[in-house]
Amino acid sequence: MATKILPVSELKANLASVMAQLATDATPIYVTQHGKPNAVLLSYEEYEALREKLEDLEDALAMQQALASPEEEAMSLDEYEHQRLAQLRR
Repeated sequence: MATKILPVSELKANLASVMAQLATDATPIYVTQHGKPNAVLLSYEEYEALREKLEDLEDALAMQQALASPEEEAMSLDEYEHQRLAQLRR
């Protein structure tokens, strides 16, 4: 997959065409500011697909951890999600 890099000044000047490009091309666009990476633009569909994959991986990790230490006290899914969210916010 080709990498697309765009300075923030060019993004500001051509926002409508960049948005149209995201709608037709699934390639993320790396936005730079002062020559350094600052943000990544991707289509909403790509973003949602990444979030779904992340949730699946988190679920798999939770299952793996639960199976690896069955002697620990069980917790509800709500408790686990609350604990996991707290870990991600650190």
